[in-house]
Amino acid sequence: MKAQKDLRFKSEDPAGTPKIVFGEGLAELASNIRDAVAHRAYELFEARGSQHGHDIDDWFRAEAELVHPMSVDIWQSEQEVVVTAQVPGFRPEEVSIGVEPGRVLIWGRPDPKPVDSNAYPTRASIALYHTLDLPAKVDPSRATARLSHGLLKLELPKVVARSGVTKQEHHRTTV
Repeated sequence: MKAQKDLRFKSEDPAGTPKIVFGEGLAELASNIRDAVAHRAYELFEARGSQHGHDIDDWFRAEAELVHPMSVDIWQSEQEVVVTAQVPGFRPEEVSIGVEPGRVLIWGRPDPKPVDSNAYPTRASIALYHTLDLPAKVDPSRATARLSHGLLKLELPKVVARSGVTKQEHHRTTV
């Protein structure tokens, strides 16, 4: 049954492989996210006439404007943790996944659209940002990802399979 699901998922068109980041690459990914939110928070500060005292409000508003909710499901078996997330409108090259042994970070940033030379430039948004604590330790170097028709699927092999676990566990979160 599992093989049929995997085969169907991989045969959908267009499908692609988002970038998986682990180890030292996670610091750059986190820095890019912070920089985008900080830039928007500063724009909000300037729009208020550069009045001090509202920095936290500006930061939270910037996050709310840049980060959109996504539905995430987690399944766990003896061998792996599988995460699926709905990321409609994103291409594989626009999504990065940070994987640590106990956590996953999903970040999506749309490519800038060509802008008419007479129009004001649009602000680039993050659009996706979700951090997810995993129910078990995984091996980041063996993680795989697939994005097809707005569905991101991460397969995260566990570091050590726990004996005695026979049922699958399922969790759903929406952030």
